[in-house]
Amino acid sequence: MAGALEPGRDGARPVFENIPEPESPAVVVTAPSMQGAPIPTPQQYLAYIFNADDWENFTVEWVRALGSHEGRPYLRVKRMGGAGDRGADVAAVLTPQGTGGEWHCYQCKHYSKPFTQADAWPEMVKIFTAKILGEYELPTRYVFVAPRIGQTLDRLLIHPEKLKREFFESWDKDGSKLGADLDSAVRDAVGALARRTDFSMFQAPDMDNILELHATTPHHLRRFPQPLKPRPAADPAPSEQAPSEAVYVRKLLNVYNEKHGLGLETLQQARAHEKVKPHLARQREAFFHAEALRLFARDSVPDATYEAIEEDLYEAVIEIEDDDHDDGYDRLKAVLTAAAAHKPNSYNILAPVVKVIDLKGMCHHLANNDRLTWCKEEPSP
Repeated sequence: MAGALEPGRDGARPVFENIPEPESPAVVVTAPSMQGAPIPTPQQYLAYIFNADDWENFTVEWVRALGSHEGRPYLRVKRMGGAGDRGADVAAVLTPQGTGGEWHCYQCKHYSKPFTQADAWPEMVKIFTAKILGEYELPTRYVFVAPRIGQTLDRLLIHPEKLKREFFESWDKDGSKLGADLDSAVRDAVGALARRTDFSMFQAPDMDNILELHATTPHHLRRFPQPLKPRPAADPAPSEQAPSEAVYVRKLLNVYNEKHGLGLETLQQARAHEKVKPHLARQREAFFHAEALRLFARDSVPDATYEAIEEDLYEAVIEIEDDDHDDGYDRLKAVLTAAAAHKPNSYNILAPVVKVIDLKGMCHHLANNDRLTWCKEEPSP
């Protein structure tokens, strides 16, 4: 900032720079480091492999999880970034007023050395200056996010009064560079604001705690390739039809009615009919196995990872589904046979935990979404 800047005419207001949100997560793949070489720890990724953009995107992912974890989800988490961020790399807002209301500031510092008070003081000056100039309201929480916090600064951050005292020792000394580029009136106002501020707003969480919470998000495996956690067993199919089963069950009933000349209208009627009961039970078991895989993937990896498995299967069976068959039963049987023989792409981290029954069940999920259909008008012989 060179000299004084004009405060906003409307007072403190949200400032969201035109910085794109982090890109949608890509498919999680089996990383080369998992093929036999030692796997870097998350701490090593953070310190030595991440760049500044990775660090800010990682922080956004963690902050979103933090809001939900603390029981007061943020209305929006915005990566500000860039030269015009006015001391806020990531803004997490708690009211519709954005940074003009209650909000938390997360300042991302990805240095090769520990982050010290000499690094912190200028950042603190920036946020006080932004308030004086009407760019933001002062955040109620200001968090330094760095791979390593220097021991002296770490001790100061848990002793807010001492932190404040040492900040002003640097601010008040002759020839201080803190705020030296500000207009004298603005610098005086910044100093006055800082003196009446409770410095407990400044924090620096432990990196192990950050990683522990980030590990609960689907982004963790994409950021830090590690073996998947064990997949839990699938729940059995419920005795009553679940709302999510409506479409694929109706398509199965059409198959049974066409093949056996039945008039089945409900799942319960089909479950009571000896000709179709075993087949129906297997299809429902497969559907819920695939659903269990989907939920496991949802909680473990970004959505695109599971979607890639399902899309690959669709491409493997769609030509068979579209081919001519004697009836819907033969079409269904041919598709399920092809699905059972299909091998998911080995690069996908989910591939090792996908079972044959999951692949059959995914066919019913695709039928549920009207991408596959069994009973069609067959051509005349």
